[in-house]
Amino acid sequence: MLLIFALPIIAAQLILSQHWYQTGVTNKGVLISPTLHYEDMGMDNPAPQRWQVAYILPTHCEEVCREQLYLLQQSYIALGKDQPRVVNVVIVQPDSDQSVLLEGDGLLNGVITILARQPNEAIQAFNFVVIDPLGQWVMRYPSHQQIDKLPGESKDRLSDLRKLLTLSRVG
Repeated sequence: MLLIFALPIIAAQLILSQHWYQTGVTNKGVLISPTLHYEDMGMDNPAPQRWQVAYILPTHCEEVCREQLYLLQQSYIALGKDQPRVVNVVIVQPDSDQSVLLEGDGLLNGVITILARQPNEAIQAFNFVVIDPLGQWVMRYPSHQQIDKLPGESKDRLSDLRKLLTLSRVG
């Protein structure tokens, strides 16, 4: 009789201790821990009271970079009624390839561009970051740098952003 009651507990303990169970995580990005704020990096929040999807401009902006900027714009359009709550931001570091900023091909229409005063080690590995209306960097999205995987990554960011907007009481 004792075995009947103890067996499920022992089985559950074994499954959890061996990491055979995948927890119910639905976010596609990586939570940023410890927390980062614009102020921590010597930058001002360019759009207080609005959610931000920021792209850190790399040192060389070639085909993959341009496609990411295009998908950033398309994700914004896909937000539909939530567009007024979100703004796209491009963060330019001193070593970033700024040639894309000078071109008039429409990639950066409606995008806020901010200049980081100094290179920041903390954001070098990021490609995209979701930033809350208070300026806290919430989630990061590293990229595979393969052009055929970029649309899927963009959909993942959009999915996470929609969840954040649904659950958020700010912005």
